[in-house]
Amino acid sequence: MRYESKDDGVTCWLEGRITSKNYADVDRQICDAIDATKASRVVLDATDLDYISSAGLRTIIRLVKSCESVMVTNANSEVYDVFSMTGINELMEVRRAPREIDISGMKQIGSGACGRVYRMDEERVVKLYNQAAFTLDRVERERQIARQAFIQGIPSAIPFQTVRAGEDLGIVYELVDARNIGEVVSADPDSCEEWARRMASLGRRLHTTEFEEGLLPDARRIYRNWADRLESIGIYATATIAALRDFVESIPVAHTFVHGDFHPANVMVMPDGELLLIDMGDASEGHPGMDMAGTYHVVRVAAKRNDGAQRFCSMPDDLLEKFWDVFLRTYYDVNDEASVVELERNLAIAAMPRSMGTNAFSKFIGEEDRTRVAAELERQFLAGCDSVRWDLLG
Repeated sequence: MRYESKDDGVTCWLEGRITSKNYADVDRQICDAIDATKASRVVLDATDLDYISSAGLRTIIRLVKSCESVMVTNANSEVYDVFSMTGINELMEVRRAPREIDISGMKQIGSGACGRVYRMDEERVVKLYNQAAFTLDRVERERQIARQAFIQGIPSAIPFQTVRAGEDLGIVYELVDARNIGEVVSADPDSCEEWARRMASLGRRLHTTEFEEGLLPDARRIYRNWADRLESIGIYATATIAALRDFVESIPVAHTFVHGDFHPANVMVMPDGELLLIDMGDASEGHPGMDMAGTYHVVRVAAKRNDGAQRFCSMPDDLLEKFWDVFLRTYYDVNDEASVVELERNLAIAAMPRSMGTNAFSKFIGEEDRTRVAAELERQFLAGCDSVRWDLLG
């Protein structure tokens, strides 16, 4: 049996048929792999597994009882059904192998930095991710996050299953027959203030929805990832990276819902007027100020570059400026200019990790501008990173 260790885990590749005649040998090989790697977590890759008997299942149950965690991945339909019918998938995580789909006849209806969206039929769309950045584990994790948010009452599209189209992995979602808020506002500019207030009300609802600790990832992981990536390319000084890591760890711990990319193009208006979130890949739990800082970054930073208001928020610059002003005042229930200025100052600094990261990696920024902006972001961040009032942003 082939196996591979990583961190405190080991992956074992199951093959062929596991029956009453050979299960003891399979059991021994798995135990040998665990002993050799001192692993506490076991992943059983079932890509090449054709059949498993009750004797084989008992081996896996034994592993569940003796190891910190056990997971089966890439189970074909027949193998998955065995785990499901016997109820073993209630004891451990069992993942199906991604179903192969053909997108050649599908219409592409959207694209972004992470991938493309295709219409499968009248009720479903598939979001395919760029293969370089999205492993099966990452895509499956995003599906599970979206599912967990949905069943906890967050208004969002239903994620169905993980699929593969050639080399690209993706998730099938229900088709949302709706337009995003940016499109609605663009079609009816007089409604701008109304939709800004409604999105602010949705934001308050999201940011007061608490999750049991551990159900969703820690929102600070995104900032930590930015720090890791920025350190790896050397665009910022070592001291700046250290300050960035300290800043991330200073963000107050919270277990409220954080969408991760909360802006007008990711909030859909359903035919009955209800609002629905899409793009749930970064959904997590954390301090509400992190979500609001993300909104600030999209609306006040990214939207200022290369027709970004239309590209990122689906509305022209003048409407987006008006939308943001009403949204900010409504969300924080403030009207005086001094309070608005103070909120924007805090949000700008809180958004710095994202601003620094997107400046370093965005394909929409030229190299000359990238270097110049990086120096200015570094200066602003170091000047303000110790002064963020998270109590104002929560």
